[in-house]
Amino acid sequence: MQQTAFELLSRPQPFLGGTAANYADYIVFGAFQWARVVSPFKLLMEDDPVYAWRERLLDAFDGLARNSPSYHG
Repeated sequence: MQQTAFELLSRPQPFLGGTAANYADYIVFGAFQWARVVSPFKLLMEDDPVYAWRERLLDAFDGLARNSPSYHG
C-alpha cells in the first residue's frame, strides 16, 4: 500500500524526506504557502502534525517563507 505525503508526516520524522527537507517537502509546502498568502482561511489546526511540519518549513532558510507577505499581514 502506498502512503500519502500526509500519512508520512504522522511518522516520527520532521520532514517527508526524513531528517531534512527535500524536493517532496518543498513541492507540498508550496501549496500551503500559496494558500497562506492569498486566503484568510485557516487550513490547519495547531495540533495537526501537518501544522508542525509547515511551521518547520516556514522557519527554514532563516524564516524566508514566514517573512513573505501573507493575507494575515
